[in-house]
Amino acid sequence: MSLEPRAPPSHTRGMQRRAPTRRTVAVLGAAAVATLLAPDRDVRSLFVLGDSWAAGLHADPARALGQVAAARLHWAVTVDAVSGTGYVTDAGGGAAYADRVARVEPSVRADLVVVQGGSNDRDASQAELAAGARRTLRALGSRFPAAPRVMLGPGPDPEPVTAEQRAVDDVLADVAEAEGVAYISMLRAAWIPSAPTRVLDPRNHHPTIDGQAYLGLRLEQRLRGLYPRLTRSV
Repeated sequence: MSLEPRAPPSHTRGMQRRAPTRRTVAVLGAAAVATLLAPDRDVRSLFVLGDSWAAGLHADPARALGQVAAARLHWAVTVDAVSGTGYVTDAGGGAAYADRVARVEPSVRADLVVVQGGSNDRDASQAELAAGARRTLRALGSRFPAAPRVMLGPGPDPEPVTAEQRAVDDVLADVAEAEGVAYISMLRAAWIPSAPTRVLDPRNHHPTIDGQAYLGLRLEQRLRGLYPRLTRSV
């Protein structure tokens, strides 16, 4: 397994912003990092909604899994990721997923949508989690009606995987199936190796820089498998 990070291609425009601007809501730590690589009309666009794993917390927010996957696809990307949030959990004002979809600026477009996470919802009931996931998927479907939606389930946070984590994964997989949405399970597919120190930092249970590059590679591969015509090079 190679964990070598890949830099975004030189033609992809944009930069990591350290402070909020009118076009991007930013999130650092438990506040907001949204990272925007400004889309060119000739370049397809990926929209990622998620938690601290998508925000690159404790790694490089400009090269988290969504940016890596988009760079490998040669796509633009918009990432709306807030640490500590989820389908139900709002991290003390960080806003749960569906509420953030309502705030996405009209200029943001997407050819494909990935919603990542779920580990922060482990204290929610299964009914609450399912309702939050359905609400999120429907909000994304309304906001980006032409874009396929993909759910990327939680990783082991922390390692090793617990029955509680698998229960969250199972609920999200069931909602995805009922809503006709593709589901990618990191847990079922064993994305994280049994000795995960190169992927996850044991001090904070989050992906390292190399780990984010690896997860972005795995995500890109799955998106290509799910949508070969959409993701083929143009």
